Amino acid sequence: MADVIYRKLGGIDVSVFALGAANFGGIGSSRKLLGQGETEAEAHALLDRAVALGINLIDTAGTYADGASEAIIGAWLAARGAAVRDRVLISSKVGLRGGLGRKHVFAEVDRSLARLRIDTLDFYLSHVPDPATPWDDVLETFQSLVRAGKVRRFGLSNVTASDLWRCAAPRSGGPVGFGWVQNRFNLLEQDDARNGVLEACAKLGLQYTPYSPLAGGLLSGRYAIAGEIPEGTRIGQRRDLYAKAWTPENAARVELLKAQASAHALSPSGLATWWLVHCPFVTSILVGARSPEQLAQLVTGALRLPANDDLWRSLTAPSTQEQ
Repeated sequence: MADVIYRKLGGIDVSVFALGAANFGGIGSSRKLLGQGETEAEAHALLDRAVALGINLIDTAGTYADGASEAIIGAWLAARGAAVRDRVLISSKVGLRGGLGRKHVFAEVDRSLARLRIDTLDFYLSHVPDPATPWDDVLETFQSLVRAGKVRRFGLSNVTASDLWRCAAPRSGGPVGFGWVQNRFNLLEQDDARNGVLEACAKLGLQYTPYSPLAGGLLSGRYAIAGEIPEGTRIGQRRDLYAKAWTPENAARVELLKAQASAHALSPSGLATWWLVHCPFVTSILVGARSPEQLAQLVTGALRLPANDDLWRSLTAPSTQEQ
């Protein structure tokens, strides 16, 4: 097994893979899908395997399964003890419900800390922008969390380039503790390469942690991207997020991915994740899995193949190559 790569996120060493806990106890933040994700026992098995693989970053949110995701992680940390807590970094998010007003954020961070059974969050993200709260106020709130010792570093998720310029444009040294962006990005969804987000990150010195590396499962190769999205599948449950990627053009891209993966003795998922590992702007990739075995196959497959510029370019859309 190839060794996991570590990179700096806000000056802290993080594994190039982060375990995404969006499906612990539910499916993301959807209340109608509560109870349809991994059980506590299944989630704990995934967390154990992640640590064994060298993954040291766990990503969750206060709204995932209405807090159950954080509670499941908290129970796991308590059961495994200080030795494991000292090895892992916990990241959570706030603002998807209730906005980013100061009072709400302070209340929510305390709820997250209580569910996680920890004193400090290593990383904290604004989950989505809040039109009712100016970015200056959001930054001041998060900096207050850092000063209070509740959070070590913070970032912004699901943001645009204009959001980033408003947050980071000329300030003396930039906001204390602010350092990265977490947006959806994968082989089929490369909007940030075209809309200025990656350019803003490069110019502002912000790091980038993409989520949804398999586009809701489309890059796994198990779907024939034609006709209607199949009912009863994960992508069918999250049409709001992934229906836009269900196109003939992407069907052709997935076929290319499958052919290249077969040629290099990888799964399509492994090659899609390998591509992200070698994107020069990526710090850590949020990966999810249904089982410890699936997680191990994804991570080890992506790390087993060395860098290959020709292969990377053959998979990459022109818009990303231009960055």
